[in-house]
Amino acid sequence: MAPVVASAVALLALAGAVDAKPLLKPGRHANPHVAGVLSASKRSLHSLLARYYGDKHGLTKPPPLAEKRDTTLPAGWSSFGCVMESMDERLLQGFAFSSSSLTPLLCVTQCTKLGYTYAATEFGDECYCGDDFVGSGGGRAPDASCNVPCEGDTSESCGAAWLLSLYQYNSSQLAACSGTWSTTTTSSVAVPVATESTTTALVNGTTSIGVIGIATTGSVPTASVTANSTEVIPTASVSVNSTDSVSVTASATTTAAYPIYTDATDSSEWYSLGCAVDSSDRILQGTSKVGFTGMTVDKCLSFCEDAGFKYAGAEYGDECYCSNTLPASIQYIDADSNCNVVCDGDSTEGCGGGYALDLFELISAAGNDTDCTTSATGVAATTGGTTKTAATTTAATVVATTAATTKAATTTAATTTAAATTVPASTQTAPASSESHYVWAHHMVGNTYPYTQSNWASDISAAKAAGIDGFALNMGSDSWQVDRISDAFSAAGSSGFKLFLSLDMTVLPCGSGDASNLVNLVKKFAGLSAQATHNGKVLVSTFAGSDCGLNWKNDFVNSLSSSGVDIFFVPSIFSNPSTFSSNDWMDGELNWNSGWPMGADDLDTSSDSTYLSALGDKEYWGAVSPFFFTHFSPSTWNKNWLYRSDDWLYATRWEALIGMRDKVKSVEILTWNDYGESSYIGPIEGALPAGSDVWTNGYEHTALSSLTSYYSTAFKTGSYPSITQDEIIMWARPHPHDATATSDSTGKPTGWNYTQDYLWAIVFATADSSVTLTSGSNSQTFSVSKGLNKLKLSMSAGSISGSISRSGSTVASYNAGSSFTYTTSPATYNYNYFVGSSSS
Repeated sequence: MAPVVASAVALLALAGAVDAKPLLKPGRHANPHVAGVLSASKRSLHSLLARYYGDKHGLTKPPPLAEKRDTTLPAGWSSFGCVMESMDERLLQGFAFSSSSLTPLLCVTQCTKLGYTYAATEFGDECYCGDDFVGSGGGRAPDASCNVPCEGDTSESCGAAWLLSLYQYNSSQLAACSGTWSTTTTSSVAVPVATESTTTALVNGTTSIGVIGIATTGSVPTASVTANSTEVIPTASVSVNSTDSVSVTASATTTAAYPIYTDATDSSEWYSLGCAVDSSDRILQGTSKVGFTGMTVDKCLSFCEDAGFKYAGAEYGDECYCSNTLPASIQYIDADSNCNVVCDGDSTEGCGGGYALDLFELISAAGNDTDCTTSATGVAATTGGTTKTAATTTAATVVATTAATTKAATTTAATTTAAATTVPASTQTAPASSESHYVWAHHMVGNTYPYTQSNWASDISAAKAAGIDGFALNMGSDSWQVDRISDAFSAAGSSGFKLFLSLDMTVLPCGSGDASNLVNLVKKFAGLSAQATHNGKVLVSTFAGSDCGLNWKNDFVNSLSSSGVDIFFVPSIFSNPSTFSSNDWMDGELNWNSGWPMGADDLDTSSDSTYLSALGDKEYWGAVSPFFFTHFSPSTWNKNWLYRSDDWLYATRWEALIGMRDKVKSVEILTWNDYGESSYIGPIEGALPAGSDVWTNGYEHTALSSLTSYYSTAFKTGSYPSITQDEIIMWARPHPHDATATSDSTGKPTGWNYTQDYLWAIVFATADSSVTLTSGSNSQTFSVSKGLNKLKLSMSAGSISGSISRSGSTVASYNAGSSFTYTTSPATYNYNYFVGSSSS
């Protein structure tokens, strides 16, 4: 449908003139780092005045800072030259952004952060990243043809129309700790022999071989190979497409890719990552100190280090922010134009700017020479600030690199890597609490266009069986959603299952003149029997809303109260937690982002602690979610990333929240049916967002129901229930995290390297048992104890299965059969999980 026609039909539908099926949209829970930014963020009047540089009242603009940053490219990067763009598609399809502050350094730095080997600027303000060329482009053009000045520095060129200024990672260096390190290990590697006119494993006379995902280069048959990796290099014997074997000695050397800043107060060392765009959501969310009198860069770094955080950011002269994680994507901008506000405690140095952070990462704490360590099993170092350590195995995975494309080679004899963790039910505890506790599930009304009351009744029945008390109904701007919500309330009736509105402020209008519409929506359902209440008040929530133009207290809360509807308001507003105590219009806060890790590290409870402390007497709601993956192309909704869902995330997050039940009254499961983001625990029905069927159909998650019931009971009652039925629940992704899809123009999702290739399983055992897990040719038997047990097994090509045995008999089993296949050569990228259970 043409855009103009589609718009006309949509307008007519809103007016009631056309009963048109809507263009279904994916879940509105976009990248949380930007989800709350619905309009241009506004500073307070004081801040606006502080930015005014006139010629009165002493408000003269201070002199600019001297050049203080090296603008050369990160180590290992070099200019390739000017190349042609592809026709009808982008040459580089890994990641892209535009910026009015674009420079080659900004573009290359962002691509480096995301692990790409090519970076390119185009037409002055566009940056593209990738690992290989796509389409018809890539041919060389005269360097003089790339002549459009960069938006962020007119002295440099950033491509031209249909031409890219290309930069290439030269596979000789990676970002690491300051100084250099080296180690040597020997492996027996089979190198494919070229036949006839082929040049297998040879690229311009060299071969590329990797051990445990490490890209290395060297000449064949010369045995000397230079490794450019920062992961562990174990000694290993490998056979790959077995031909001739050669002995390979790998020597690894790295140098720092970012300027090193030394904190003069305690000599700790930090990477100076650059000037990063901040928002009202804050990209550093661990802790903060605003109005930091006498702040300097050193004082901010020491504040964060002393508080136990590894990232620090100085902003607007007297604001210091800390965190242990970074968002999946960060926009870097020119420092001299944006991070140019002088520090409150030292007018000779800069401390960020307005919504611009001077960002740092701790690499060597006070008293330590370096965070890089060596051991008998290999060398661990940091890449772009993230520490990675590969486990020592008896068989190593070999990666052959041709041109810029990395493909995993097939191992002929790999030793199964498996791990088991047993958590007996008797060791699980839940703090006592006299408060009532509730479990809610976030239900995307936008995916229910074809629903009837019968569909709602089915969802409600399944949710009640899993121990869920009610749905938070995510309501968007489509006019038909009001009717679907009415059906939901009718289906719930007086069943005891409760519903409440979660107003999606990323799409609902929320200017000063829009409050009456929101008020009327709440009033429409407030008096119905299925309406959830809390402390005698009507329960209401939001997704986002911190940047709405309306006054939440006067225009919404007080307006409802004057109409006879008192509400208990628990939004999810993505604001700095330091603002919570002064937000007298909110009764609590749902910490949406607490459901997943925001980076490569395991999920911890630091975010919970920060919110609890900031809220004081207000109510804190924690989030729990099983998975997250979304893969919409740039031509649709341009959402392509995942959150790390490893280490039995759904179970471990539940256990953490149960351990805080004396402080947390409500848990919200994210989500019941957000198919576009793979976080659903309910059945796949209704209307899937266009395109999401590729990674959703065939990937049911309803087998998680018994886990939901088990943990919901423990959270609400304070006691883990007795296990009365043996059950094995397992989940896995359909391909390796580093696989290269053969027919996927969208490219790998951001965060693909955060995850691991395991079959994850949880076993409910009524008594001590033996459990066998199988993935393709990999199989292992574990001894488990009575209670809940967590197991994992390395994935191998084929299907998955598992069984529980006791006294020589199988008491429970599951076999996915043809319903699921793990392949090393996928056609499209799919990081969603397939879930199966012996009781499903």
